[in-house]
Amino acid sequence: MRILIRSLETEKAGALRTQERALESDSLSIGRATDQNIQINDPRIDLQHARLSRSGSELQLTCTPPAQVEINGRLQRSAILKVGDEISLGPSLIKVVENPVGYDVTLTIERDVRESVAVEDGPLPKFSMSLAEVGWRKRPWAWAGISVSLVLGLVLPWLMVGRGDASIEWLRQSVLPSDMQWTSGALHSAHGNLEVACEACHEQPFRRVRNEQCLDCHANTLHQHVPADHPAAANMTADRCTTCHVEHDEPSNLIQLDTRICSDCHAEPQSHGARPKALPVTDFVSQHPDFQISLLTAPDWKVTRARLGESEIVEKSNLEFTHAAHLNPKGIKAPQGEVVMECADCHTPTESGTSFKPIEMEQHCGSCHTLGFDPAEPKRTVPHGEPALVIQTLIDHYSRRFLGGYSDAVAAADGVTPPGASLSAAARARVLGSATQRANQVAADIFERRMCADCHTVTREGTPTEPLWSVAPVKLTQTFMPKARFDHAAHATGEATCETCHAAADAKVASDVLMPQIKVCRDCHGGETGTEGGQARIASPCASCHVYHDKQEPLWIPVMKKVIREAAVSQ
Repeated sequence: MRILIRSLETEKAGALRTQERALESDSLSIGRATDQNIQINDPRIDLQHARLSRSGSELQLTCTPPAQVEINGRLQRSAILKVGDEISLGPSLIKVVENPVGYDVTLTIERDVRESVAVEDGPLPKFSMSLAEVGWRKRPWAWAGISVSLVLGLVLPWLMVGRGDASIEWLRQSVLPSDMQWTSGALHSAHGNLEVACEACHEQPFRRVRNEQCLDCHANTLHQHVPADHPAAANMTADRCTTCHVEHDEPSNLIQLDTRICSDCHAEPQSHGARPKALPVTDFVSQHPDFQISLLTAPDWKVTRARLGESEIVEKSNLEFTHAAHLNPKGIKAPQGEVVMECADCHTPTESGTSFKPIEMEQHCGSCHTLGFDPAEPKRTVPHGEPALVIQTLIDHYSRRFLGGYSDAVAAADGVTPPGASLSAAARARVLGSATQRANQVAADIFERRMCADCHTVTREGTPTEPLWSVAPVKLTQTFMPKARFDHAAHATGEATCETCHAAADAKVASDVLMPQIKVCRDCHGGETGTEGGQARIASPCASCHVYHDKQEPLWIPVMKKVIREAAVSQ
């Protein structure tokens, strides 16, 4: 806003001196300090006493607590000003007047220099500011305070701790300071049961917590970070647990999220015994390679590792499937009519939300891909499993039908026996032969044309009279990133859908790997603070996705405690 200030000052001789100045500002400061827009050099005025600003179309006056001003004869801390209002501040009188053309606010400041030497404006009273000024010596009082603190806060609790549990319990229940005063902060909730059992972690007073105390409880649940034969394993064994896990901290955060805890080694991995192909990592945004995924590969189902973005990656699972056809927005044909499918129709999250349940043919595919084979008995199905079991099911079914005298439009006319007729052994063998032949015909249709071949690789074996089929086994990769943690439930927001990360609608073959590259994650996730690169993202330190105690590595078995003790003695 554009402000005009007119100063009217009455000098000691009674002469009137006027001055005008204009300024452009969103607000106007008033006070005794030299940087104020309106400076009033009077001891009754604070350094930053008040501020004028626009509130919509109104002029707002706000004082800095505990300061006040007198507006129209009434003390106030804030007010909406209008033309004609008068503000008294020490020897100055500020008036709000009509604005000339081109100005938003106009103020006149009337000041009488003769008023600033009034009797009531004399020097302030002098107060005593030190012990010496009141006749007290500092040193004796300091020694007395130190002595009392040492006796009550250190010596007394120490003596009671040495006398046993009964004495220390009595001290804890009394009004006197106990060993509980030694703690530097509350324990994390995970260790809440140890709040009054300091000796569980602190084996001796004034001795820092050693790894042995941690492994008394955690040896069978914590895994190592690297294999035991890794060159860095010895140094990691000697590291203290409290390097990463800090207690008595406020706010309590038992797992330290400082990226440097990881980057101290991973910034130069080869210097710490990593394999030559290991890439350096310092931060998720500034230096982090693209994701490396694990894949099961037929026919021996060995796990292979491949890095996204480096080459075309295919999943060899022996499955014949297309996501694009199943996610057609126009729908797909099914026995119950046109069906529009979604990812959630097949991918069901586990109770924890961190992964998905395995896909079962009967549960997820059976409503559309039915296993019925006989129009006369539509509810009768073949099992989804071994080909030999499928063939035997068909033989049993058609043998029952043929021997029971049921007509079959496909079977030869002489292969059907009238109901209630008794069969000779030769006739019975002939009927069963017809049933087997019919079963083989239906089996060929199931395996090679309308069922199994839709999703599986099928090969025909055996002879024309006794055919056999082999279905290539299918194994899908359940965990693409075993070296990282990912929570689908945490990402199930209105801003993120399955298609945000997985381009399933464009996948036309089952071998397509739909895992997103790191650039997809960087759209939302930043590094340790989330503000890298001038953009505000979700803060994502290393511990957001990675764990130090890797369950794929050996346990910190109790034997390791002996190794730690020997290392401590040798040092």
